[in-house]
Amino acid sequence: MADDQWLLLVDPAWQPSSTAEGAEVAAPPPEAVVGGWFAREDGSVGHFKANPSYEPAGPDSPTDPLDAVLRLIARGEADFAQLASVFRETTFALALDNAGEPLVAPSPDNIPCLLVTTAFAHRRRVRAADWRTTSSADLVALLGQYNGTDLLLNPGALGCLRLLSDTAREFIA
Repeated sequence: MADDQWLLLVDPAWQPSSTAEGAEVAAPPPEAVVGGWFAREDGSVGHFKANPSYEPAGPDSPTDPLDAVLRLIARGEADFAQLASVFRETTFALALDNAGEPLVAPSPDNIPCLLVTTAFAHRRRVRAADWRTTSSADLVALLGQYNGTDLLLNPGALGCLRLLSDTAREFIA
């Protein structure tokens, strides 16, 4: 690789358009870019960064790599080993209440959970006063302060998943 650059993940439903002269417009608009990884000249690649301007083309469009794995798990097409590897590399947004504390709410099966999202598009389904960006390791450490509480990943989404706190700890260990 010659220079540092971004490797972009584009919504799979996006198709290049053409100009009036028939030339293909190869660059996707910002709202079609899911996010990307910063790749350095030395070959190292950073964590995935979600694009806050991304608008999924449809309900089947995943918002980020973890959302894609969660959807595959819901369909029985992925397993927890795949989830673990992507979970460790994901940056999350933790829902906060009016006091700036983590928001705890019941999951669909009535278990207390910290509400976390993997991309901006998932935030609109959660009534939170604010959001805090956090790593998977910091999220797992926070679970230690909330005994009997699990993680609810992407509440209300197609791939919404309640991740047991013990499982999240195993993912980070």
